[in-house]
Parts: sequence; structure tokens; C-alpha cells
Amino acid sequence: DSYVIIIDAAVFAAGANENFIIAKQHPCKFGDTPNKKITNYFIIPLKNKLSEDPVENKIGPLSKIEFEHERKKLGIDKDLDFTIIIKELE
Repeated sequence: DSYVIIIDAAVFAAGANENFIIAKQHPCKFGDTPNKKITNYFIIPLKNKLSEDPVENKIGPLSKIEFEHERKKLGIDKDLDFTIIIKELE
């Protein structure tokens, strides 16, 4: 009956395994069109949480280079990919 926004709009791609959720987002203020010139990346740990607060349990926003660095540092399997993609927002 309640929910928490972990990543603001507009998330357009995501992937998950048992340890992590990864997401791509174009920033967007409420009521505006997403800024497709900017892509932010996020990592949400599912097992080794950063915080018990869902809003704080994320790494990001990150640039693509920062995302790849964090991915390697955390040992995120290369098989984890963005499998859910909203083409209209991409």
C-alpha cells in the first residue's frame, strides 16, 4: 500500500540478478521530457546492502566510466546486462 522512489524518472533500462539491480536513467523533472543527452547509471546491492533505507541503498548517479569502475570493484558478473529496455525512452 506504499512505495518508495529509489531512482527518479526516467529509468529506461534495467537488469537484475540475485545480488544486484542495475539501471540507466535520463534525468527528468516532474512534468518535463527526459533529458536524453544525459545518461546516469545506478547499482542497487540486494545482498550486501549499503543501508537498510531503500533510498540510501544505491550507488549513483554514475557516468558510464564510473559505473564500469564500480561494477568491476563490486565483482558484478559481466553476464548481468540491461535486459529490460523501454525503447521510447532510450
